Amino acid sequence: MNVRAGSTEELLLEAVRDIRAVEASASLLLIGPQACSTVDAANQLTGTGRVALLHLDRSAGGVGCGLGNREAYLSSDLTAERAGDAERYAVVGLNVEAAKSYRLLREIVTALPGYVLPDGVVLVAGPRKGGADVAATTLREVFEAVTLLAYRKGHRVYRAVGLRNPTVAAAVAAPPDSDSAQFAPERVLLRGLDIQLLQDERIFARGRLDPATAMLAGCFEVPPQADVLDLGCGGGVLGILAALLDPTSRVTLADADPLAVEVSRRNAALNGTANVTVHLSDVLTDVPGQTFDVVLTNPPFHQGRAQDVGLAHRFIAEAGAALRPGGRLYVVCNRFLRYEPVMKQHVGPVTEVAGDQRYKVLVARHPA
Repeated sequence: MNVRAGSTEELLLEAVRDIRAVEASASLLLIGPQACSTVDAANQLTGTGRVALLHLDRSAGGVGCGLGNREAYLSSDLTAERAGDAERYAVVGLNVEAAKSYRLLREIVTALPGYVLPDGVVLVAGPRKGGADVAATTLREVFEAVTLLAYRKGHRVYRAVGLRNPTVAAAVAAPPDSDSAQFAPERVLLRGLDIQLLQDERIFARGRLDPATAMLAGCFEVPPQADVLDLGCGGGVLGILAALLDPTSRVTLADADPLAVEVSRRNAALNGTANVTVHLSDVLTDVPGQTFDVVLTNPPFHQGRAQDVGLAHRFIAEAGAALRPGGRLYVVCNRFLRYEPVMKQHVGPVTEVAGDQRYKVLVARHPA
């Protein structure tokens, strides 16, 4: 989680302060908070015991803030996975930048009545061209009154009250069919193996095999009986391929996105890979103590919708620390990204083993 709030969460906090000035005891649910300072400020306004957090991504978990709020993570059916999921709140605030796709954003907005009290207030904030207007359109389909409260530097915050249909809240509180965002499995042929991949519009590459991942899939090696990690696994195709290439291997898939983790688990079962385990993890925080012979990764280089290689560097550093002597780290990335110095620092000498004008596959070997 970031240390400081951006424009979106500053607007969200201002709207919460205005409500607090009228109703001092209002309980608050923050969905997709991106900064520790936002949570801290909300706690000061309302009290830690009255502020709950619902994260769309394990890496955004407020555990690192150490502020003591109740927390939950979004599951594949858009309900909270932890305690407190049945509670409703006087105020619900959503940062649209936390949603990785407009499809997911629309589904979350549609589900908001399941979290807010009948006479409660929903606040939705974000960049106008980065999801706020999409969210506002969906809000108007669900709530009677939607108003633009404020805007600043291209960011907007909307206020919504009054369900259009009182039965909507009950309907969305029940778990929806998670297959609604999914389609028939896509069949891909990789290294002579027929692999099935569920398509889900809410996760990276919509669950499909993207060109960069396909490039890495074509060139990594799996030693016999290896322990393999697919870090930031998305739909899990790299790890599943490794498991099929060597059924004696033990493969770990890890991703911070709960929806991706669910799709990966289903893909592993669909392809009959009993030697695969899947973890919801902030990089390797939730896979403690494990070491690997091979790490495969297509690391993210955006924070929200802004380019930021900090997380990719963290992927490389934690992967390097988890490699066994002689182990290999494979990274696929856009050609303009300069990961070679970071890989050399944390692992060892780096070689480009595949590439074209857009992408490259780098491998670094840990000293034996």
